[in-house]
Amino acid sequence: MNEPVRPAWTRESAVLRLDHSVSLDELSPAWAWGGSTGAGVRVAVVDSGVEADHPDLDGCVEAAAGVAVTPDDEGQLSCVRGPHEDSFGHGTACAGIIHMMAPEARITSVKVLGGAAPTTSDMFFKGLSWAVDAGFDVINLSLGTRRRDWALSFYELCDRAYFHGSFVVTAANNVMSASYPSLYASVTSVACNLSKDPFRFHFNPEPPTEFLAPGIDIELAWSGGSRMTGTGNSYAAPHISGIAALIKSKHPELRPFQLKTVLWATAANVREAPAMAGRISRVIRPLNTATGLHRTLHI
Repeated sequence: MNEPVRPAWTRESAVLRLDHSVSLDELSPAWAWGGSTGAGVRVAVVDSGVEADHPDLDGCVEAAAGVAVTPDDEGQLSCVRGPHEDSFGHGTACAGIIHMMAPEARITSVKVLGGAAPTTSDMFFKGLSWAVDAGFDVINLSLGTRRRDWALSFYELCDRAYFHGSFVVTAANNVMSASYPSLYASVTSVACNLSKDPFRFHFNPEPPTEFLAPGIDIELAWSGGSRMTGTGNSYAAPHISGIAALIKSKHPELRPFQLKTVLWATAANVREAPAMAGRISRVIRPLNTATGLHRTLHI
């Protein structure tokens, strides 16, 4: 007997059985990352490079595994493997925050900013493509492009990252202007809150920026083994990347949409929202044609 024709991606019911699942009521910070150190998680920092021997990084950087996107004389781009410098400190700052949050996560630098040639959107795209193909668990993007002609390319690339299981965290622009890929649903976009507690982050009820994390007057690792204080959405994003690394370390089976759900459930303003007393009822008063009276239904 011929099998019936089925739509694409149809699967048998048995394949969909879950051996374990977690309800939203169980999604507490203790469940999500309690006891986690980030061990086993690989984080890519796509930025200006990372100073691997900075004392604040404690040897967490996989220097030999990093790449720097470099153009040749004809403008052709290649990913040059191996150790490289941080051109001005920004990537080291982001890596330092991630290491502070998830001390046993391993960080790899993907340098796309501040090289010998001016940074272009195609250099950024090339570096992010390399990170997606390499299958990093978390990819931190404290940068973006405002060039709309690149919007579709970055959209498709971030979708590919999402379906391959990479959790992409992006910083929103510091000015009220569209930037890519921070506007996409497939990534997790971050702006600043006013907290000084690195683990106190908020869900933003007014998208497209989804989360708010510390990013104002933050103590940062910087180039040349130095430290400085800085402000920007660039420094809010790696706080979320660090927490994501902790969650992924403890729950490696989580896919990006599940990880984002855990972040939502453990955000400070979600956890601290007042509990509703009882269920919300919607009252409907349809006319009973037999009696001419209205009756009340609670749904």
